[in-house]
Amino acid sequence: MMAKVEASRRIAWRDGMMTDQDVADALECDVALVREILDFWACRTLTAASACVERRHGAQACIKLAMAQALHAVAGLALAEAAAVACGSWQVSTSLLRIVEFQPPRNSTIDGTRQDTPGPDPFMLFAPHAAEAIPVAAADEYLDVADGRRVYWRKPRRDAYVLACELHRLSDISRREDTPAFQDEYLELLSRLREPADHVCEWIGTVAGERFRPAPDRFAEQTPAMRQGPGCGEARHTFAESYSSKVSVNVSLAARSMKRRALGLAVKDPLGGTALAPSEGRTRRR
Repeated sequence: MMAKVEASRRIAWRDGMMTDQDVADALECDVALVREILDFWACRTLTAASACVERRHGAQACIKLAMAQALHAVAGLALAEAAAVACGSWQVSTSLLRIVEFQPPRNSTIDGTRQDTPGPDPFMLFAPHAAEAIPVAAADEYLDVADGRRVYWRKPRRDAYVLACELHRLSDISRREDTPAFQDEYLELLSRLREPADHVCEWIGTVAGERFRPAPDRFAEQTPAMRQGPGCGEARHTFAESYSSKVSVNVSLAARSMKRRALGLAVKDPLGGTALAPSEGRTRRR
C-alpha cells in the first residue's frame, strides 16, 4: 500500500496533477492557505476561482506556491503580499525550475546520453539519502526583503544550471567509462557545492498596497543602491547602508523541500531532528 501511495505522488508531480491538498501537504501548511494564495492569483488574472473546483498544479505553479508560503512564513509578509511577489517574480520561479526539474540542454553532447534514466538529478537533491534541509551554496537562490517592502533576487554569480550540466556530463562519463581522471574531476566538482558562493544581487521590485510592483527595466533606469549587491570598497558600504532591516528567504530550499515531500521523501530539519515523509502519516500545520 505504501509503495502505491509513493508511486501516485510521483505520478501526480510528474504529470502536473498536484491538487490543492497535495500542495498543502508538501508545504506542511493548511490547505486554506494554499487556496487563499491561488484565489489571490486568480483575481489578479481575472479568472474565476473557487475552493470547490479541484485545481491541478504543475511544477512551476508548485514552486511559486512554495515561494509564497516561505515569504509569508519566514519573511513575515502578509499572505497577499507574499502571493503577489511569487506571482510577479516569474524570472525567479523559472530559474528555480531549471534546477528542481533539471533537463540537459537539447542538441548537445549531454542530451540523450542516459535516456534510460529519467529525471536526472545532478545535485542529488531528490535522492532518499539527501534528506537534510540545508543550503547548497553553489546553487541556492534567495529573495531578500529589505525594510519589509523592497525585494531583491540574490543568486550565485556562476549559473547553477551550467554547473548542473557539467555534473551531469561527468557523472554520465564516469558511469560509462572507468577513467580515474573523469572520476576525480567529478568528485572535485562535487566538493565545490558547499564552498561559499560569490553572489550577485538585483532589485526586482517593491511591495506596496498588497501588490508587487516590478522594478523598471534594469538596462533603462537606475535602481536602488542594493541592486549591485555585496562587492568591494564603496559598493559594499552602499549595500550595508541601503536598508534598516532585511530578511533572506532561501527559495531554492523551499522549492526542493516541497518537491521532496510531494514525492514522499523525508525532509530533515538539521536543528530539529528527523522529520517524517508525508507517506509516514505526519502532516504539520502552521
